Amino acid sequence: MAAADSEDPTLPTPVHPGPRGEPEPIAAARPEELASGAYRWTIGLGLAAIQSAIYFGVGHAHLSRSTELLRTRLDDAIPFWPWTSWCYLPFYAATFLLAVGGFRRRVLFNGAAGGVVLVMILGALGHVFVGAEYPRPILYPPYPNLSYAFMAWVQHVDPPGNVFPSLHVAHTTMLAMLLIRDRPRLGRVALVMATMLAASTLTTKQHFVADVAGGYALAFLGRAFALSRFSIWPASWRRARPR
Repeated sequence: MAAADSEDPTLPTPVHPGPRGEPEPIAAARPEELASGAYRWTIGLGLAAIQSAIYFGVGHAHLSRSTELLRTRLDDAIPFWPWTSWCYLPFYAATFLLAVGGFRRRVLFNGAAGGVVLVMILGALGHVFVGAEYPRPILYPPYPNLSYAFMAWVQHVDPPGNVFPSLHVAHTTMLAMLLIRDRPRLGRVALVMATMLAASTLTTKQHFVADVAGGYALAFLGRAFALSRFSIWPASWRRARPR
């Protein structure tokens, strides 16, 4: 049982099976089992470009949307705090950079990339077919401080119709949970940032509560998909191959 566990690439402890089957630290893993920086950044930036094209393409499409479809009294009760915009887009970008730069094991990085694709597709379908739009409190100049100015810029670049599910929540939470399995400390930092980001989607009035719940559901679905792929692949595929 111990030998089988040591070969399980989904274990949270960052170890690899050594030449005789014994677990060895990630730093001592064979080079062919690791994802190179060029490999990670090429795929990561490529996926980011595709996600952006789909997101803004759907967001700027002329679709029929309602500001009341997902609106609740709880949404109205949540305060509008423009200063929390610093936890919105910046933390989204930072969590992505931590994930792409932080993953070491190729098999786990590939699983995370597959999860990103799944979240991307399901998120786009939600944005197209759930015709909701947040009634945002639009800010106009002159702005009293830098936070208000940044919040106004976020409102300008982030389409109001891409609400359900929240991809900011889905992508960052899923990547953070997967990163914990490879780089526990770095993954926990990413998860804290993702959690703060999730809260900021509400206090910046970018998302409904339902959007955040949908984002978390999609995050756990993407994580399950990324990890389940390991169990269905042949054992020979689970070991990273040399590039």
